[in-house]
Amino acid sequence: MNDHTCFTHVEAATLIAHEAVILLDAVETEVPSCVSEFRTAVEALNTVHGLGEDGQALLAWMDVEVKNAQRYIDDGTSLPSLIDTCRLDMVPDAVAQMELVWLLFDTAAKEVCGPEQRRALMSTARTITDMRGLDDLLRSTLKPNVAALASALDTALSDIHDGLRSDAGPCAGSAHQELQ
Repeated sequence: MNDHTCFTHVEAATLIAHEAVILLDAVETEVPSCVSEFRTAVEALNTVHGLGEDGQALLAWMDVEVKNAQRYIDDGTSLPSLIDTCRLDMVPDAVAQMELVWLLFDTAAKEVCGPEQRRALMSTARTITDMRGLDDLLRSTLKPNVAALASALDTALSDIHDGLRSDAGPCAGSAHQELQ
């Protein structure tokens, strides 16, 4: 059993590069703008976290795939991907997507991260939440939980007020009014 629970920076960069290449695979008329943001995000991860040869390889892979997609757009020449993207089963579940989003936020918060890199990291984080419907999952999952939590907090606050009144005796009413 694998108990690996956190992405390494290299794994995060690989997932982002893979998603960019998957998007390029569907290109017909233009390279999606998010692909350049993904590249900048991988570049930021490489720079900030020192991914070394792995980071350089991912950036080179993305550059080759963008060049191939642009060639397809320009003259219809379809070149094969450097690797078979179908053999990589990289569909992140909701937990993995959130892990990646937090890693992107953490990288964007680093002092060495430049403004353009920060913008690309934040945009990539937004795109990651759109992948595979994570944004819908979060919205539909969190709304009912928020309502239940709010109700429980209202009940707890009411119990606190009742507890203060019973402990304070006759002065509780005036203390309760002062608290509000």
